[in-house]
Amino acid sequence: MSQVSVVKCNKYDKIMLKSSITKALDMIGGISSFMNKGNNVLLKVNLLSPKPPEAAVTTHPKFVEAVVELFKEAGAAKVMVGDSSGGAIAGKAVTAKAFKVSGIQDAAERAGAEVVNFDKTGVVGIKVTNDEIIYLAKPVVEADVVVSLPKLKTHSATLFTGAVKNMFGCIPGLKKAEYHRKYPNPNKFAHILTQIYSISRVQLSIMDGITAMEGNGPGSGPPKDLGLILASADGVALDSVASKIIGYDPIKIPYLTECDRRGLGVAQLDKIQIKGWALETVKARDFRLPSNAFLTRVPDFIGTGLLNILKAVPAANPEKCNGCQVCVENCPPQVIKMKGKIPDINYDECIECLCCHELCPQNAMELKFRNPFIRIIAGLLSGAGGTIRH
Repeated sequence: MSQVSVVKCNKYDKIMLKSSITKALDMIGGISSFMNKGNNVLLKVNLLSPKPPEAAVTTHPKFVEAVVELFKEAGAAKVMVGDSSGGAIAGKAVTAKAFKVSGIQDAAERAGAEVVNFDKTGVVGIKVTNDEIIYLAKPVVEADVVVSLPKLKTHSATLFTGAVKNMFGCIPGLKKAEYHRKYPNPNKFAHILTQIYSISRVQLSIMDGITAMEGNGPGSGPPKDLGLILASADGVALDSVASKIIGYDPIKIPYLTECDRRGLGVAQLDKIQIKGWALETVKARDFRLPSNAFLTRVPDFIGTGLLNILKAVPAANPEKCNGCQVCVENCPPQVIKMKGKIPDINYDECIECLCCHELCPQNAMELKFRNPFIRIIAGLLSGAGGTIRH
């Protein structure tokens, strides 16, 4: 039976963090059960975009610093902190900028870790099927121990992002956009997420749920204080518990169901042993889920065509948009064009990957229902005008 530890920690104080993370790890066997002295350890953080820590977009730098110190104290020969951010600006990846703006670079180096930019480390091709090769950043393949350090966040396309989705950043540079084009909806995208997770050899996941993100995440939602740290050797189980805490039924999240089906982890809560704080004592109250999350409550007999009509779509808010064109540059199917100073989306060709929404530096690309009638339906199903509250 998979085990997930749940520990309370209400602020990013290093002493408190180290104590709480140690407690979470001790409940599932202790840090020594995941590494040997002399190992090289890779900590895969969530470095989605260049946002400061208080935005809750990235793994908090103090959280990263605490984990680095714990692995160094346990005898790791080298600890690396790595990722590849989403998108590009003027054709250049933003990973280096994100490491600086998020505070992760300074925190990691202060704790004695090596910061590795996956866009510059080279790749290793791994054959997953007869006709499919996935190219992972070389440090992910070469590390003795791979640890996922996700941020607990909602996700407007995949509904939830945690330990499993975090490993998508092991794909360097603009290759991520190619996968969005190739697998344009959540069910198909679940395929590539599970493939990447299966070959990235994650031995341990430790989730930063102290300040989470609610609403239309993963890059534009508001921060939400939860005061939680979760840890597990099973990232699928960890995500299932975390998603339940904020109001989801885990089996309604396509990539978790796919991981469970393929034996990559456990998504069924009755097969997960929760250690530490019981689930009913830590469930979030009034937690806002993404606009499209209400679709998980639509009866199965509703047809795909109607479901597509019900979805919220990205649209630029002219009061927030500064015309930077990040959305234009990072649209996988290239269906966003500037109309004057405002981006305009060709919805007939939009693949609904929501990269524009996810990567907008100004949070100007908002999710909206295209007519009032749909908004009313969403409100009736969610009880919150299209944004589900739990």
